[in-house]
Parts: sequence; structure tokens; C-alpha cells
Amino acid sequence: MFALFKTYGIPSISSLLVQTNQLAGPPLTSSKRYADTGALLLEAVLNEPRSKRATEAIARINYLHDRWRDKGRGKGKGKISDEDMLYTLSLFALEPMRWVKKYEWRELSAIEICALGTLWKHLGHMLKVPFHPLPGYEEGWKNGGALAWMEELDVWSRAYQDKKMVPTETNHILAESTFNIILHKVPKPLHACGSKIFASVMEPRLREAMIIPSPPSLYPITITFLISLRKVILRYASLPRYTPKTRMPIPSPTHPNRINLDRGRKHPWYILPTFRNRWGPGALLMRLKGEGELIPGNEKKFMPEGFLTKELGPVGLMGSGKEEMEEDMRRLEVEGGGGCPFVRM
Repeated sequence: MFALFKTYGIPSISSLLVQTNQLAGPPLTSSKRYADTGALLLEAVLNEPRSKRATEAIARINYLHDRWRDKGRGKGKGKISDEDMLYTLSLFALEPMRWVKKYEWRELSAIEICALGTLWKHLGHMLKVPFHPLPGYEEGWKNGGALAWMEELDVWSRAYQDKKMVPTETNHILAESTFNIILHKVPKPLHACGSKIFASVMEPRLREAMIIPSPPSLYPITITFLISLRKVILRYASLPRYTPKTRMPIPSPTHPNRINLDRGRKHPWYILPTFRNRWGPGALLMRLKGEGELIPGNEKKFMPEGFLTKELGPVGLMGSGKEEMEEDMRRLEVEGGGGCPFVRM
């Protein structure tokens, strides 16, 4: 989700998000927005591209965005630019590769980068993200395919960031709101330390844009040492992982058509109240802190029965958009019919 966080450094994006009061508003509202965004992205990315779950999630994202785009139907028409859409997509495509290169024991291979490019080019097409600012758009990246697309996207994204990522108060408001959610389970006396750790992994340009002070040099030095140590341990003293690690949302075992998340941040939105979730170490710690309402199943407002994809988004839009989503899903069935996205322009 760091890719999403990084978009908050662009004033045109952060100002709209602050205006809607979904991320910078009351704690329940902002935590629900984070949960809903995570749920939609996980459903769209982790499910098979032609599956009903992936298609419905993409249609819901399009419905929520179309209200603010130039070709949208809502009162906020034109407040989300095509360039901001492409920049956001670029971060989802590129940040995993950048983070693996910086923090993992090996870089992604060319095949893995090609797979990332293929996935996000397909999703970008389904999400109606325009690619015309990229040099290879007219020829369709026939020479180089996904690798060429990723290289062009990287160059364009960095140039857009250099031009648009500047300090504003709305950037800072969203950064503080995100810090509060991430550090919610950390004891309050350690919040200052946690904020400095988080600031240490932010690029200097992003820190400046979000008006976040640079951390003392001890923090990045320590983090760099620990990451280097982890790399050595993983490369030379760890067995291969035999099963994939996934955050795939789970179909609710008690409520047909609803879906549960496996973890939450500040509030337990859509978390299944299993024995582990209610009596595991994390839940016991919450009970000791007097935060019983944050234990999955204790508060119905957090919807432990799970979510319906068509209802995700702001509370005021629950139950709306059915016709628009059905129309878009028909489009997705036609345009997303499988095959290489670099053949299908």
C-alpha cells in the first residue's frame, strides 16, 4: 500500500481526498476508506482476471472514480485528471519492483517484471487509464512488450513526480492520517519513534512534499543495517518458501456472497471473528488495553459478516451504482476477454 501512500504527495490528488473528507475525516471514516480501498485492490489484483470477483471489483472502482473524471457523470467532473490516474497506476506497477530491489535479498527477474507489466497494463485498460502520454503508445509496444512498457512508464512517472510533487498542507494532512492508522497498535510513548522509522523509508522528495521532518541519521543507518542483515539471513540461512504468501480475501463461511478480509489496521472492518482473531495474542493485547470494541465480532458496525463488493466505498454511496456497474461489467467481459494486453490495444 506504500504505492497508494506515495500518491498523497501530489497536491491535485491530496486536495481532492481531503475535500471528500474520507481519509482526513473522523477515524471511523478514514479507517473504512483504507479498508475499502485495500479490499477493492486485493479483489481486482489477486483474483483471476476474467473472474466475476475481479470484474466486479474493477467495475466498482470505475464507478467510484467516474464521478470525478472528465468523462464521468458526477458533480465532481474533471477533478481526477488522466495524468493523475496514469501516475497512480505507475506506482502500483513500479513500486513493488523498486521495493524488492531495495529491501529484498534479490531483484526481480526480467520474467517477473514482464509479469508485473502485463498485469498492470491489463488492469489499466480495464480501469480506463489513458496511455497516450507514453512514447510507445502509437505502436503499441510491439518491440519489447511489457518490459518496454515498464521502462517507459518508469521514465514518465519520475518526470511527472519531479514536476508535480511539491509541498502542500493537504499532503501533510494525509500523511498524518496515514501515520495514525499505521501506528494505532503501537503504544503511544513509541509513536514518535515509529514516525521516524516510517519517515526513514520515505524518499527525500516525498518527505519534503508531505512536510515531514527528516529523521535523525541514526534511524536510516540502523534500518539500513537491519535490512542488510535480513538480506544475508534470507539468502544464505533460510529455506525456500514452499507455499505462497497471499492476502486473498476469503468468502464468508456464514454469509453467502459476502467476503472477509484476513487482517485490518485501526478498526476490524470485515474481519471474520475466528477463535484466533478473537483470542489470539493481538486480541488479548487489545483486551488488556481496554479496546474490546476492536476485537472482530464485538461491534456489528465493523461488519464481521464481510463485505459486498458492490457496496464498498463511502457510506453515502452504499447501494448506489448498480446500473453503472452492470453496464461496465458487460464492457469488461468484452474488452477483457483474455490474451496479451499488448496485442489488444
